[in-house]
Amino acid sequence: MTIRKTIAGIACAATLFAAATASTAQDSDAVSELHTLNDRFNEAIATHDASAVLDLYAEDTIWIEQGKPAVKGLEEPRKLFEFVATNKGEVTHSVDTLFVSDDGTLAVMIGSVDAKMESVGLDATGTYLYVLKPSDDGWKVVTDMWHQHAAQE
Repeated sequence: MTIRKTIAGIACAATLFAAATASTAQDSDAVSELHTLNDRFNEAIATHDASAVLDLYAEDTIWIEQGKPAVKGLEEPRKLFEFVATNKGEVTHSVDTLFVSDDGTLAVMIGSVDAKMESVGLDATGTYLYVLKPSDDGWKVVTDMWHQHAAQE
């Protein structure tokens, strides 16, 4: 009886370990994919490719811009990213906080934004918050909220 309990205990521990390892690997994959999405954003902005930036967004994205009501769709993001591309803007995102749900169906990314556009006299710092969901094409931004603020010293 003791041997059976021991074997059952080992089997149970192995199952729990395997489940925990699989979950950790899945979380690690999602985190890596989300950092890659941020890198793709930075690369697309650096090459002034508004279409590549918009490819990171879901068609029904909720866009929350400072001082304006939230809107759904890509019209407002398109206006902004085409303006940035046309004016050769330099925008970089950093990832400061990243949360992935236990089931891998939702992520929240919060980070800092630095934006410069000499042609319009812009030198700004801000914070962004993305809500992201996985799709057949990888993770997509489903909500983008951002605002400008004074640079932290």
